[in-house]
Amino acid sequence: MLRLVVAVFLRARRLRGYWLPLTVSLRLGPSVTDAGLDYTDPCRQRRTLPISDRLHDALKRDIGMVFEHVHTDAQPLSSGMAATSDGVVEVVLGLKELTLLIPRQDTKSYAATITLGATVTYYDAAGNLLYTKSLRTETRGNVNTERQSCEVYGLAGLANEAVATLTQGLKKHLGTSIKIRQAAEAQKGGERPLSPGSSAEPKTGGVPLSFRAMLKDETKDQVIESGERVSVEVEVTNAGPDFARGVVVTLSGSPALVQLFNGPIPVGDLSPGETRRVEVSGRLQSVAAAQQAELVISVATSSAGTGLPNPKRFVAALRPAKSEDSVERSIDVDQVPERVRGYERRKAVGIAIEVGAFLDPDVPGVKFASHDAEVMANYFSTVGGIPAKQIKLVTDEHALKEDVAEVLENWLPQRVESGGSVFVFFSGRAMVDPVTGAVSLFPYEGNPASPIRLYSLRRLHAALTRLPLQYAVLLLDLTLTAGPDSVLPTGKGPVWDAAGPALGDGTLVQILGISGVQDAHHYEERRHGLFTYYLLKGLGGAADGDGNGVVAMGELFEYVRAQVPKAARAEGGNEQVPMSVPALGPNAKTWNFPLARVK
Repeated sequence: MLRLVVAVFLRARRLRGYWLPLTVSLRLGPSVTDAGLDYTDPCRQRRTLPISDRLHDALKRDIGMVFEHVHTDAQPLSSGMAATSDGVVEVVLGLKELTLLIPRQDTKSYAATITLGATVTYYDAAGNLLYTKSLRTETRGNVNTERQSCEVYGLAGLANEAVATLTQGLKKHLGTSIKIRQAAEAQKGGERPLSPGSSAEPKTGGVPLSFRAMLKDETKDQVIESGERVSVEVEVTNAGPDFARGVVVTLSGSPALVQLFNGPIPVGDLSPGETRRVEVSGRLQSVAAAQQAELVISVATSSAGTGLPNPKRFVAALRPAKSEDSVERSIDVDQVPERVRGYERRKAVGIAIEVGAFLDPDVPGVKFASHDAEVMANYFSTVGGIPAKQIKLVTDEHALKEDVAEVLENWLPQRVESGGSVFVFFSGRAMVDPVTGAVSLFPYEGNPASPIRLYSLRRLHAALTRLPLQYAVLLLDLTLTAGPDSVLPTGKGPVWDAAGPALGDGTLVQILGISGVQDAHHYEERRHGLFTYYLLKGLGGAADGDGNGVVAMGELFEYVRAQVPKAARAEGGNEQVPMSVPALGPNAKTWNFPLARVK
């Protein structure tokens, strides 16, 4: 019986391999044998997760399934050819990057991405280069932290998945190389040749599947409250040469999460190279106490011998819904006012941009920025009267520098009409040049050490002033950072009026959450940036001083200038004073320009 079990296991293992009739030596460079992933832990300490052992074992396993015999002595690349080898496989690791932003010690789940790049090269026994290929893979998942701890949980598992994805890709490229297969055919001494592109695997085993998955909560704060809607998005790809029959997505893990979805989720039959996306959602029922829950997402198929990818695990924090009083206090401005019947500004365009998390883990995040932009976009549509098709929301990883430029310099000009108006809201971080005072906005990949990655305020002004507008209004909730290795000199503040004459004539107006170099506070209780909270409250009607149902620009500015400093002192004891550029006074031509209609 034992012999039968072993035979079945070995046969199943062979179905997943190529087993070319060659004996090769596997040589690994220092980039593999010393490999590690650098990251910053919750205590803001730099750490390295070693992955050399994982890589070594995975390469031995997967490249061992390409050839009949592999010498896995892991000798350095400079070592000579083994006398009994038909060839040498060299692997060099290039890109190794862990993208993970953990702003502080807390019990929370964070998104992490591991990007690995490697080059695999094959030399025959005479030292001739037969094949070389570079491969880049990206693996996404969630990791967890706990309050009062510096540890990051789940990172090792994600690293294992990333390494497996890379080595399985290298395995496929080696096993399907025409020149290597020709060398194998020559070694076999005239047996049936392997046709180019064919596989040593039987047809039923040539259907390797891959998939990407996301677990999304309604508020996008990585905490799921009772009554909150949760969705699972899965994208499945058939990377093999044959049909994948009866593909399904299966869900397992904590019952509190699994029961939200009617699993398994059918994907159907996938033809070679086809990708299909499925999505399901559900609403979390009442939970009695705060807890952590795990959701494991897997892909299965009825095709025999199919290469199935590793499951993906997500951890979420579940908690009871807040009391009614607490909800009222925290989301009063989130209850977006309804649009006044018949009110529409067909020549207006709205853009809401937020960057609260950054690609570089050393760049501090901006709390509530994502929530700020989403709610502001809703206000543009309702009290602002802007048609939905003329509103653009750009957030976090979709706010790369090229994305911001695309929206402001390509998308916007196509929608602006002569005499129209544009409203741009930006919530995030900005850098001030310590010498010139020039201000630049941080996109998702922004880094103070690399100004070329930033989007300058001058460029934004120029994009707006080129348009045939009546008015352009910038609402900027910014946290300022000095340039690299610099401290802003006393009395030297940011330069906001880089557009010159366009600002001077009042066509372009900026309402800023800060004056000079100040901290931009977040409003913990209200779950918004402090300045943005009062912008929203003012647009919702609180700034309508004369009660005519219209919030004018002058009214909004006077309202935030009065409310923000008081709240800043009450919340944190620090100053935060909004300002306008150019100065807004009762005689300014933009004072009565309508921003919102509330009745």
